[in-house]
Amino acid sequence: MTNSTPQSLIIENRTFDEIKLGDNASISRTISAEDIQLFAVVSGDVNPAHLDPEYAETDMFHRVIAHGMLGAGLISSVLGTILPGPGTIYLGQDLKFLAPVDIGDTITATVTVTGRDGDKGDLVLDCLCTNQKGRTVIAGTAHVRAPKEKIRRPRVDLPTVRLDNGDLKPPTILSSPAQARPVVDLRGKRGLVIGIANDKSIAAGCSEVFYRAGARLAATYLNEKAEPFVRPVTDRLGCELVMPCDVRQPGQLEAVFERIEREWGGLDFLVHSIAFASKEDLHGRVVDASADGFALAMDVSCHSFIRMAHLAEPLMKDGGTLLAMTFYGSERVVDHYNLMGPVKAALESSVKYLAAELGPKGIRAHAISPGPIRTRAASGIDRFDALMEAAAARAPERLLIDISDVGNLAAFLVSDSARHMTGTIIPVDGGAHLMA
Repeated sequence: MTNSTPQSLIIENRTFDEIKLGDNASISRTISAEDIQLFAVVSGDVNPAHLDPEYAETDMFHRVIAHGMLGAGLISSVLGTILPGPGTIYLGQDLKFLAPVDIGDTITATVTVTGRDGDKGDLVLDCLCTNQKGRTVIAGTAHVRAPKEKIRRPRVDLPTVRLDNGDLKPPTILSSPAQARPVVDLRGKRGLVIGIANDKSIAAGCSEVFYRAGARLAATYLNEKAEPFVRPVTDRLGCELVMPCDVRQPGQLEAVFERIEREWGGLDFLVHSIAFASKEDLHGRVVDASADGFALAMDVSCHSFIRMAHLAEPLMKDGGTLLAMTFYGSERVVDHYNLMGPVKAALESSVKYLAAELGPKGIRAHAISPGPIRTRAASGIDRFDALMEAAAARAPERLLIDISDVGNLAAFLVSDSARHMTGTIIPVDGGAHLMA
């Protein structure tokens, strides 16, 4: 666990006589995958809902969650070390577990004195655990006997615990129930994903892998109409910040980055997964594209990435990664892709220029080219089903990838393992780009 409350070298209690009704104390800690594993080792609770990603995918929350008593242990920590502190005797508790605790959640445990029994020296305290979004995850009461004598002692240094991964599996990501793959370690990284449309979108697939790899996530939805399709994804993945963002609306994109700066203070990676062209321009010939339609497609699909890079630059103080999504229709003529071909070509060129300009600051830029993939957005392309079938038949692997394959590549590119890669356009399409 990462303790966000500074640790004094001295631990000191408060006696019963020093404690008044309404007194309160709290601690905050960020839960990691190692915390969950260590709790399982110590407690013997090896429920696969907390340890086995493959099983957890089929369970109620569709992800690994922390043991309930791991969060409740933070309440014990407040009672035993702060209020009342050393000398406290735990007599009983009544807790309700109201929401899951995810890897990466910052849990704040707060106790408030609501009852005093002067004859016995007992206290009743309201107990509350909330996550970084302010959502209550545990609530209840505790009954303790407070110390009568003052205790002030040096804080005991705890040993460093190292888990032997010979016995514990690394995090995994499932591309299908039958396939589990290890993912890179993104713990401590903060990422913004723009473009989640629903649980089948490429941005959702990337976010799933980022989440399983331990990243902290922020995400956006287009508008109120889109929000009901996006919220189930962001809630399941524990996105800390979820904001509206239509890049066509003045100020909305800037508001997203302002909130990230205010609440996070920085950003480690950005995923741009949005594109748009009017139906008339998308289904018509390039030579017939209107000036307004071409400008709109370029603004949403390409220039918005440049705007995001501009806004992200000051937040990536220690470097970072900018990712965009493209398609091989940018470099060769693909039937029915039409106006999006030259627009994606401009996006890929922009990626290279951004990589060159921001490289001295440690900011990398890439575009991932997934090839044909079944998403709601792609379904707007004329005769998309036929395009999918033809591409799969031509691809060397005789298959097309899914959103988790894109996510696995994205996770690698934003990880430290790719720290010396930048300016690339990387296909992940079963080789379809070779035969298009």
